[in-house]
Amino acid sequence: MSTVDDALREIEVLCKAVKLDQAQDLANGLIEGLPVHDLEAWETPIRTVFTRAFLKKRRYALLARLDEKLHGPPPSAYPDPSVPEHAEDAEEDWLQEFLAALQDLSDRHIFQWSTYYRNRLAEDFTSFLDRLADPEEARALLPKIALALSGHAQDIFQKGFNYQFGQGESEHYALMKSLNGLQRFFDLPIEFYSTRLPAAVDLDAARRLRTLNSCMLSAIVAGYAQVDFGSRTGRDVLLDNRRVWFHTLPFLVTDDVLLVQQKIGRNHVIHGLLSSLLPTVSAFDGLGDNRQHVPLPALSQYAAAEQRLDISLRPSTQSPYQQMIEVQCYLDGSYVDRRDLEEAHRRGVAAIVAPLPSDLRAFIEQDERLRETVIVVPGEPSSESIAQTRDQVLQLLVARSYRQGTASVRNQRLQVNLARDFPLEEPGKLRYYRVHRHSVHDLLRTFESRNGVRLWCSVRRSGKTTAGFDLASTTGDAVVVSQTCSSTGELANDGDCYERICDALDEGRRIPGTFFANLVNHCADGAAADSGRTVFVLDEYETLFGVLGQALRRDPGVRYTVVQPLLNQMVQFARENLLVFLGQQPDAHFILMEQNQLSPYVRQDPFPLFAHESDSEDSEFARFMQKVLSQQVSLDVGFVDAVHAETAGHPWLTVNLLRDFVDFLIKQERRQSDLHLKQEDANEFAELRLRASHISRSREYEFFRRAASEAMGERQGPDTVWLRSVYRCLSEIVRASPESMRCSMKDFTDIVTRLGPGTGISPDRLLSSATESNFLNHDDEWVWPKIRLLGRIAATTQGEVTA
Repeated sequence: MSTVDDALREIEVLCKAVKLDQAQDLANGLIEGLPVHDLEAWETPIRTVFTRAFLKKRRYALLARLDEKLHGPPPSAYPDPSVPEHAEDAEEDWLQEFLAALQDLSDRHIFQWSTYYRNRLAEDFTSFLDRLADPEEARALLPKIALALSGHAQDIFQKGFNYQFGQGESEHYALMKSLNGLQRFFDLPIEFYSTRLPAAVDLDAARRLRTLNSCMLSAIVAGYAQVDFGSRTGRDVLLDNRRVWFHTLPFLVTDDVLLVQQKIGRNHVIHGLLSSLLPTVSAFDGLGDNRQHVPLPALSQYAAAEQRLDISLRPSTQSPYQQMIEVQCYLDGSYVDRRDLEEAHRRGVAAIVAPLPSDLRAFIEQDERLRETVIVVPGEPSSESIAQTRDQVLQLLVARSYRQGTASVRNQRLQVNLARDFPLEEPGKLRYYRVHRHSVHDLLRTFESRNGVRLWCSVRRSGKTTAGFDLASTTGDAVVVSQTCSSTGELANDGDCYERICDALDEGRRIPGTFFANLVNHCADGAAADSGRTVFVLDEYETLFGVLGQALRRDPGVRYTVVQPLLNQMVQFARENLLVFLGQQPDAHFILMEQNQLSPYVRQDPFPLFAHESDSEDSEFARFMQKVLSQQVSLDVGFVDAVHAETAGHPWLTVNLLRDFVDFLIKQERRQSDLHLKQEDANEFAELRLRASHISRSREYEFFRRAASEAMGERQGPDTVWLRSVYRCLSEIVRASPESMRCSMKDFTDIVTRLGPGTGISPDRLLSSATESNFLNHDDEWVWPKIRLLGRIAATTQGEVTA
């Protein structure tokens, strides 16, 4: 930095952006780099910024270093060894700091999950995990963490509900917003836990990790249960919305399951937990006794229709047995179906714990295979029955984890496709595989202080939706509100904006002048009205503009009552705030062009796929690949580079390619002991499998074959001209040059010209927008597919033809 002022300003900017490590490094560099006489002159402003910008722990460390340079080491820096340290004072320091940090989150950063909450609690999680290494300290530490965190949960969710209700929202709507926040809160300790699973190689480390995660999750549940939601308590809300929190229960240790049971109270739901889940969790507690390693719960999903918890345990990296160990826990015997039991047995589920009606009990007794897997729990839980069920579950898990996990396993041929464990088709499980997307956050931070309308487009399944809702918290001084026009129900009320606009179109009456601003505040978690600026992120934005266009064709009068006023209000909103559209097509907003006030303000930005640089071992993309293939597989940087060159970091296609790659390894009869993947493996795979003949029939690429076929088909209308054009360009480029997969600028112009005058898109405009949307890439001379695999798929696909 050129001046001390510049450095101090940069430190505050970094702290606001939650880049705390960078800010502390810069602060330390400032202290070390200045001569003492300059440091004395700047002491007051330096102290002021450090005090204002940093939380207690970092602030104390920096101010102590400043004092040491100015005045020398304090006498206490060299304590008398004969004087015992005040352990109680040190304990109070960490506790007071934790309580102060939670209060700061509540006061200034409430519900900012993916920024301030994530960074602050990640730091605490690491610190607590280190402190748990001392068993005596752990006994005192955990209750205090639980008490502080449960109090914080009760505080913020009470505030959020009161705010929504005070804004005139219905009790139901306020509850749904609250439950969305609860899901986001749970995701944080689960993310910290999941990230550290590979490093928990020995029994002590594994149990510390599991105990801390259990403590934090159960504390959040306990705090939420105490919230007053008007006509209902938090306890009642939890019982009525089990899908939001039941997936956390298999991560709890026995004592914390009992704590949750006490907070919720006795009822038929808790009866099922005590009968089936409690003995299962108790078996997890005992798993690993007298062993060097232990499998830990890694995935959990609550199947509401079956009243069942599906749990997967991941073996330690020290274990020769590396397959996921599946356990099913039925909470209500009336939901158990014989076909589901048979299917689970065929799939290799290690244990099925279920209270069964008499007819199914008789069926199990007659089936020798199921008798070895299904554990029938007694109708009424008691200490004896729980212990008996626990021992049965433990016996099955020990057999799967250790007796089958002999050293000879690694010398056996690979038989299971490890990449298929990645839940590509199960969105509910993706939270356990999440990679924090710094690239997307950095893109938002580039524009969060600006006003206007930004457009982020990318190929389907690029992670836009996940990234958009991951941004649904405040960064800096702006509140981020995320909505979608294509809700799947994963988050309640995530499609409210779209639904209310559709309702206005159906009614046809003139919308109020504050319609859009009120809609943004309605969709916020509870801080938008009090904040200076708002960033409103709208995913699948093409759907909204498609509906607007359809309404205009059906009823031209709605132009003046809804459509044009809405576009004008979006412009008005964007003068003081930021509006971000997410989608696949960059031209969907071009409607009512003779009076469209919005489109001239729209600016497209390149949307990042998973970021990677050559030879990087810890990029977003490298971490994502490791999660897909598990820790059983080690990845050479050359292999990561080669896969990135083919998929460009597109998550869906990367998983598809890796599934195909592992099938290739199985066909090669690769041994489990030989799973260090190098560039040579990628080259051999590309030679044999990345051919048109294989891609055109492989089930891994079925989704994108259909997507490309539909996009290039004759049945597509004017709304998809851009998409049809770009897919046809991809197809022609790769068909003409299957080896180089590139064409000259002149040839590209010829390709676009051959598409016909009906496209209305110039070659330059198509190239620019397709490059920013991750379809194409180019330099001054050549054009090529940004995602080579997508180009290969497009080249094997014929557009749908109408008879």
